[in-house]
Amino acid sequence: MDQLQTMQIYVQVVDSGSFTQAAEVLQLHRPTITKAVQQLERELGVRLLHRTTRKVSVTTEGGEFYQRCRRLLEDVNDTFSSFTSHAVVPTGRLRLDLPVTLAKSVIIPALPDFQKRYPQIELILGATDQPVDLFDDGIDCVVRLGELKDSSLVARRIGAIPMVTCASPDYLERYGMPMSLEELDQHRAVNFFTGRERKVVDWAFRVENTIVTLRLRSGIMTNESEALLACGLAGFGLLQGVRPALQPYLDTGRLIQVLADYPAMPKPVSILYPSRSYLTPKVRVFVDWLTQLLDHHHLSGSDC
Repeated sequence: MDQLQTMQIYVQVVDSGSFTQAAEVLQLHRPTITKAVQQLERELGVRLLHRTTRKVSVTTEGGEFYQRCRRLLEDVNDTFSSFTSHAVVPTGRLRLDLPVTLAKSVIIPALPDFQKRYPQIELILGATDQPVDLFDDGIDCVVRLGELKDSSLVARRIGAIPMVTCASPDYLERYGMPMSLEELDQHRAVNFFTGRERKVVDWAFRVENTIVTLRLRSGIMTNESEALLACGLAGFGLLQGVRPALQPYLDTGRLIQVLADYPAMPKPVSILYPSRSYLTPKVRVFVDWLTQLLDHHHLSGSDC
């Protein structure tokens, strides 16, 4: 039995949680499954699985080996798919990580359409506003807002999301309505910070044909977009956020737009994936689908 086959068996055992179920899925005899896992453990010199009469679970080493095996097997499948002469239906698990507000307000509501187009792709969705490690976390691609740091990853800008500056009625009653950017010195903000260094994200406004960036005094700071919204609604300060996520609150009056004569600059939307000579079919179709989605929402174009 070659290494690739033993890896396929091991992944199926972990996915099934059972030697017997893995044998049924792969249509192999159960002793063959057991021997394959034992062979791997002998070759690696580590214990991969905890075995009980009812189920199996991975050890620490077994979990790491499982993640690497799954990625390798998917890469093998994608490589063969990329070079076949006939059209191939994208298949396999697609691990995504999305910004929270963009995920909730734009992407997730549209994902049933993606699933309908590509039913053989199993979506595994993470949502966070903080940096992630694609390789360590086994992520296929990441969508991010704002300007990106230098990275070994491939980054493709696919659109821009409109932003809006607003505040709760309670905050405006206490501190007044700002009428110009100069008056922002008299106000407090709900500021967003990123990374371990807790870098505060500047606010950006379009003034005629120039971009003005400002850093407002914090009433409170957070690194999570849902908390950012909650702090704005609670009246901690002025808020600059993704318009599609804030629009329902603007419509009901729980938030009020300010500085309409100084529109907030749209945030770039980029998709990142490992630096490779080709995109796997499942990643390629997601990138194309998301680009079309943003275009449909008029979130791409001259401001991008």
